[in-house]
Amino acid sequence: MDNLAKVTKPKAQPSRKGKRAWRRNIDVEDINESLDAKRDREILHGEDDRDEFVIDTKGSTSKGPTAKKLKMTEILTNKSKVEPIRSRSVKKRVSGSKVKELMALGGRLITDEKHQKRLEKEGLVKGANVDVWGEDDEVALPDELKKSAYLSITKPSKVPKTAQQGPIALTLHKSKGSVENDVDAGKSYNPSLELWQALIDKEFDAESSMEMQRQAMAEHEKRIQFLIENMKEDVLESEDEETKPQEEEEDVPEEEKYKLSLNAPAKWKKKTKTQRNKMERNAKMRELETKLHDLRVRMKELQRLEDIEKEVETKQEASKNKAPKQKKHRRHGRNEVIFKPLEVKLSDELSGNLKNVKPEGNPFYDQMHRLQASGKIEALGLRRKRRYAPKIVEKHSYRHYK
Repeated sequence: MDNLAKVTKPKAQPSRKGKRAWRRNIDVEDINESLDAKRDREILHGEDDRDEFVIDTKGSTSKGPTAKKLKMTEILTNKSKVEPIRSRSVKKRVSGSKVKELMALGGRLITDEKHQKRLEKEGLVKGANVDVWGEDDEVALPDELKKSAYLSITKPSKVPKTAQQGPIALTLHKSKGSVENDVDAGKSYNPSLELWQALIDKEFDAESSMEMQRQAMAEHEKRIQFLIENMKEDVLESEDEETKPQEEEEDVPEEEKYKLSLNAPAKWKKKTKTQRNKMERNAKMRELETKLHDLRVRMKELQRLEDIEKEVETKQEASKNKAPKQKKHRRHGRNEVIFKPLEVKLSDELSGNLKNVKPEGNPFYDQMHRLQASGKIEALGLRRKRRYAPKIVEKHSYRHYK
């Protein structure tokens, strides 16, 4: 019995025909090793470039889009067996002297030396000796300047400034008067003593009146300044007198300070005589300051009196030459209001009797234009029709090819 117990039953092999039999009977170690090696290579060196870039070695087998061949191109193609006439091609040849010169420069000729040819080309041998201490040679006048003194070889690139300026006027401006009456002979190049003295007297009279006005204004300004300074001193003295009774009133007993009411009792604050005098002085001082300001402005304008007169004249001329303003209609929408030209009947076109005249235009359209201009109706622009792309179609029948 002991011998029978020791005998082990052999282990039955699993079936090789089951659903999962391929997992047990396939060796996957080499595959796992290759995958691990690939992972290590990607960690160290990164991904392979072959996956990112593909080189097309075969090329595309499908044909590309070809243009549609029309029947007229087949008809117009030249199918003649005779070759067309071609222009004669002439070869450009280099002259023998030029070849010899180039060969000498390149050092290919035995007879000529290379440095000698280089000197000839640079022009050092051909240059003439110049005497520094000798007389200067006369420069010959070019032939172009002999024909015309104003002839220039190169055209000017910029327009001169004088092209935009007007010509020098021989007559005076309207503001300066006329040449016969207002131009003084004392201002000439070499005037006589009498004319010179008359000019000085005339200019002195004009300037003296201006100077007298300026001095009178300056004295008036000093007087006003003196009055303002004196009034300021009086104001300061009156302020000192007012502060004394106010300080006496401020000494309030302690019992009245701590009352139930937070606000002081309402009192009618009548202005004192000093306060009224102070207000009057302030009003007078403000009036004097405004007068002083106006005086200074007038003195400045007196200095530039001539410039002001010119400005007034230019404004008057501009207002005369100004064209009348046309009535502009405000745009209320995206599009502008379209106005048709005014319809006019000439005298030749009119018939003898006005009853025979036919009304032209359309009152409905005119009313619509008025409503659009006033903004009561939206102005619509001209609607453009849609432009379709041209489609080339060739139609032919058996009748064309009989």
